[in-house]
This record gives sequence, structure tokens and C-alpha cells, in this order.
Amino acid sequence: MMSTSASTRRRARRAAATVGTALLLTGVLVACGDDGAATSGDSDAPGGDGLTTVTLASAPLSHLAPIHLAQEQGIFAEHGLNVEVDTESSDLVSVPSVLADRVDFATGDLTTLIVARAQGLDVKAVVPASASTGVAGEDYGALVVDGDSGITRPRELAGKTVAVNSLTNIAAAAAREAVSADGGDPDSVRLVELPFPQVPAAVSTGQVDGAWVVEPFLSAAEAEGAVPIGWGFTDLAEDLTVSAWYTSGAFVEDNPETVEAFRAAVREAYAYAREHEDEVRAVIPTFTEISPEVAESITITGWRDEVSRVAAEKLADYALRDELIDAAPDLDGLILP
Repeated sequence: MMSTSASTRRRARRAAATVGTALLLTGVLVACGDDGAATSGDSDAPGGDGLTTVTLASAPLSHLAPIHLAQEQGIFAEHGLNVEVDTESSDLVSVPSVLADRVDFATGDLTTLIVARAQGLDVKAVVPASASTGVAGEDYGALVVDGDSGITRPRELAGKTVAVNSLTNIAAAAAREAVSADGGDPDSVRLVELPFPQVPAAVSTGQVDGAWVVEPFLSAAEAEGAVPIGWGFTDLAEDLTVSAWYTSGAFVEDNPETVEAFRAAVREAYAYAREHEDEVRAVIPTFTEISPEVAESITITGWRDEVSRVAAEKLADYALRDELIDAAPDLDGLILP
């Protein structure tokens, strides 16, 4: 039988997911106007240069490097596109903008998109935005503790406080799975929400016992004495799509050629990035607050051409287990074929 504390935590996670979805729906309705009808976009209409402009929304993190390089190298232009990147819209609140046709594509972690789809939001994952490297010890996300804490492995965080940037996204799943994979009780971990930039100080001062964090904040935490003890991305799935570029079902239906051109251009951008890591590291400081010195040393996300269906199925199972959703989502509808 589930303990009372575990049951309470699961109800809290379910409530957080429900509130999050309600906020997303509210945001969509507000953005659409009183009648709920979204304004139609003109993404398929070429500009004076013959290129179709598409707007992208994403947090200013290193996974955007191939996008910037592709624009500079003319890769998007070769596919008939010009991209405009909005880094002011957080990944956590971009769904309303996409569904209300305010931006054409945005990045979202795969768990968030699975929950949104299960709640009836018509999001479509087009192509990965970031992926695990697949190598424990050499990934861009990790479960960390203070080096003087005496904690040396994930299962020792059972019953302790661990920070994640959201209780209902892939970070929470990764933190819990790192503990579970090491034989610990994931339901006994007390997860608290904390923005990634605050993690290094929170870990070093003992505000939390551990934290799930990604680059460049992983390197920043290590610089303040934190040590990685778990690599939850590799525990979640062998080939893990962490986040995806997504759009709305309506945009796919109205702009099929633009969607396919965008996907093809992003895949070509990834091929270029894989062959030019020095350029990737050099461009990161131009659109982030990451210094050139840090950009030279951080672990860079993996880049994949396909959203992993196997990973999506596993993340959906975790979301069901953790009661973020109450029914299996339509993954065929979520992942663009």
C-alpha cells in the first residue's frame, strides 16, 4: 500500500500538472481574444527576398547554437526560410504562444509536451531540440550534491530535498529515476522547484540536499563545489529526446511546406554542428550569458534527427506513474511522422 506521504506527494504533482495545464489553456484563450479564435499567421507568405520568415521561441541555452549557425551559414535560406528567434519567452510558458499563433515553433521538454497532449492541447513535436548524449558521466544534465555532504550516490537522497526547475517536467522525472535506478525510493524524495540559475548557491549553502541541473548551470555548480552523482537522462531512456521543436496541429495543416522545410533545415544544421564543434562553442556566448571560457568547457547537448518514440513511450509511462496524466497520450498525434 502506498504510504500517506507518498500519496500526498503524488496528489501534489497531479495538482501541479492540472494547474499548469489550466494556465496554458487560459493563456491560449487570452492570446486568442474573447472569441477564442487565433489570428491567422502569414508564415507561408514569402517576403521581398523570397524567403518565408518563421518565428522561434526558446530559452537562450546552448541548444540554440545550431540554429544561429544555420542562419549565418545560409542553411535556412537554402530551404527558403528566414528565422527570427525570440529568447524572451521561457520554454515553460511558450505553449500558449504557439497555440495562439504568436510564434511558429518553440522548444519544449518532451514530458511537458506529453502532458499537454494528454490534456487535449494540439501540440506537434517536429524535430528534437536537445537530446541526452547517452553517456553517463558525459551528459549535459546531472543530479548533483555538495562535495562535502557525504552523499555519494543517488539512493542516498531518499527522504531528502532535491531541487528541480519544475515539478512536472523532464527534470523531475530524471531526478526521481536516478534515485530509482540506484535502488532508492523515488517517492520519498522531496522535490522543490528552483530555477536553474539558483541551483549552484542552493547546493553549496545546504538549502537543498541535491539538485537536478543542466549546462551551463551544471558547470557553475561544480565550480562551487558540487559533484555529480547521477545521470538521470541515461536512466530514463537509452536514446532520450529531452526537448523538441514543436508547433500546433493547425500550423502543420495550414503550412505543411514550411514545416517540412524547417525540419529539413534543422537536421542539416545539426549535421553542420556535429562537424564544427569549435564554431558551436564560439557562437554560444553571442546569444547567451555564458562566457567564452565556460562555453569552451561545458558538455554540449546531443543532437538527433528524430524524436525518439521509445523515449516518448517511457516518459509517458513515468507521467502515468507519477499521476501527471490519467490516460495514455496520443503519441501518434504528438510526434510528427
